[in-house]
Amino acid sequence: MPPRTRHPQPSRHPLPRRRACHRLLGAALLSAALPGLLSCAGGAPTGYTLPLARLHELLARRFPVTRSLAGLADLTLQSPRLSLLPAANRVAAALELVLTERLGGRRYTGAIDLDSALRLDVQAGAVRLSGVRVHRLAIDQLPPATQALLARHAPAVVEPLLDELPLYTLPPERLALLRQLGGGAAPVLRVLPDGLRIDAAPAPGGSV
Repeated sequence: MPPRTRHPQPSRHPLPRRRACHRLLGAALLSAALPGLLSCAGGAPTGYTLPLARLHELLARRFPVTRSLAGLADLTLQSPRLSLLPAANRVAAALELVLTERLGGRRYTGAIDLDSALRLDVQAGAVRLSGVRVHRLAIDQLPPATQALLARHAPAVVEPLLDELPLYTLPPERLALLRQLGGGAAPVLRVLPDGLRIDAAPAPGGSV
């Protein structure tokens, strides 16, 4: 009787295939992380940029805001439009304004222009408006004399209302990494033509 031919059985534990998949996955992850690793190894400051569109979206979430004016009227600021002032390391905003009388409920609409620096509140991990300055305030339908009076006194109301307003909060792990790369110092904020740059502070000697 001729001997029976034995056919190889498929392996129940395809370890070589799994190992190959793991190697491919590891190579892909390394390829994705390599630019960042090289940046750190090369001593370049590590950080990231929030684009203008993202900043505008974040600011819009904070509005409308309303403040009472001595119990006589309510001042509401809404619909901010953000722009960047990189030469001054500041941001600017144009907002719609609504003034509503408490008695009678009459409403006046207008606009306000302002600019502000940005500061990082390290304890909260928040980027905040700081040093808000009102440059123009105009309200429709008001007599010129009343507009001039309001323009003189409005900054004392609007500037404290918006000063320290949080714009963006850094993820805790990202803040911790930037502080570590900066030797424990707070990250540095820079207003660019196309967004806000958040970098690790330069280490002594000019390298991170």
